[in-house]
Amino acid sequence: MNGQSKITASHRSRQAVVYLRQSTYVQVRDNTESTARQYALADEAVRLGWDREDVVVIDADLGVSGKFGAEREGFRELVAKVCLGEVGAIFGLEVSRLARSSADFARLLELARLTEALLVDGDGIYDLADINDRLLLGLKGSMSEAELHILASRLQGAKRAAAERGELHFPLPVGYVYDDEGECVLDPDVEVQTAIRDVFAAFAEGGSAYAVVAAFVGRRFPLRAYGGVWAGQLRWGKLTHARVLGVLSNPCYAGTYVYGRFSTRRTVEPDGTVRTGVRLLPRDQWPVVLHDHHEGYITWQDFLDIEARLKANCTHDGARPAREGLALCQGIIGCGSCGRPMTTRYHRSGQAAYECSGSKADHQGTPTCRSIRADVVDDAVAARLLAQLTPGQITVALAAADEVTTRHTRSHRAAELAVERARYEADRAERAFTGFLRGCPGLQAGEESDSCGAGQGQPDRRQGDPASTPHGRDAAHNGQELSTVSPPR
Repeated sequence: MNGQSKITASHRSRQAVVYLRQSTYVQVRDNTESTARQYALADEAVRLGWDREDVVVIDADLGVSGKFGAEREGFRELVAKVCLGEVGAIFGLEVSRLARSSADFARLLELARLTEALLVDGDGIYDLADINDRLLLGLKGSMSEAELHILASRLQGAKRAAAERGELHFPLPVGYVYDDEGECVLDPDVEVQTAIRDVFAAFAEGGSAYAVVAAFVGRRFPLRAYGGVWAGQLRWGKLTHARVLGVLSNPCYAGTYVYGRFSTRRTVEPDGTVRTGVRLLPRDQWPVVLHDHHEGYITWQDFLDIEARLKANCTHDGARPAREGLALCQGIIGCGSCGRPMTTRYHRSGQAAYECSGSKADHQGTPTCRSIRADVVDDAVAARLLAQLTPGQITVALAAADEVTTRHTRSHRAAELAVERARYEADRAERAFTGFLRGCPGLQAGEESDSCGAGQGQPDRRQGDPASTPHGRDAAHNGQELSTVSPPR
């Protein structure tokens, strides 16, 4: 290795730190040779004169990108050791392993220069007190950062080109799957399709995401798992408010292919910590939008209407949605004295009242701000409403009643599909268990058979052991054999 003469007894009296890094966990899993070469640098440090106990390996950053040093625990540990003067030399496979950011790399070089620490990579040994070595390392650091930019641009450009053709695959929301040709199609499971369609139907009836959650009380909702042990499997659980918003705001359900809906944004905290956040871009800033890319559960116009309705439901700046409770005017009544919204309060007796409590809490109330019984106002509003009611409006009310009936019908249909699925799974398990018994004649005769796995020389447990009889085995393994036995091939 070039520059071995730069190593002195002062360097060998301190620690030799071997810093390891791989950008992603996929690289750690697949590029095992690179990881092994980095661990082998510890032997190189011993060969250059350091004692084995003085060689420290820092591998906490395996699977972490080197773009930002603040997010790397191992890099922070390395910088701390350098600042304390405990490091005589820093070993790395190449300087890009230390940092992909010129700012982080220059900071480390300056600290190493002040504490007289060496940098060692596959090309040689660098002394930061030597201006030529500093210039060379600075150039390598700049090239490392530029290399990261070029690689990212190349990869993002390829993804963008595939997305513009609608061929870039990414995890699909529940209700969609990829077929054998890689096309996005509706999930063939009828129960899944019914659940997704009922979400949009419940929103059309209730007008809010909370109404959809209320419509699914006591009913399960599907979820397609991605990653982990459940990858690709269909799971069922409760429908939450967050999941309803995710379904309603996803343009995929309108048959539209969208790429680039979200962007990452980094902010710097007062203490210097870099935070990464994800934000949803406005619709006019989506880079790729392909309508009619696949079959949708709703139309694009329905998606726009839902988006507008959700925005209007926002209590901060939109129209207030209908609320629960007996008060007719809650959320839409204001104080005639100060002009601020009035709140609804329910007493223990069940009587509701409208109160101008906001003005009192902020000490902005007027002498005429007061509370009033809700039924007094509601009766007056109801009388005016009935006076203006027309036959056409009655027809609309009857249509709303029909919608309620339709909603109950859909709920019953969902329950029927769930029962049908349970019957199918039970029937399949019964066939599998029956096939297993047919493959083991000894079990049918109540005797142990070598073909069914009975070992020679085992004691006879048929007498006095209920689990040794066919009926006893069924009772002992109830609910367990069905999950472990496969039908004979």
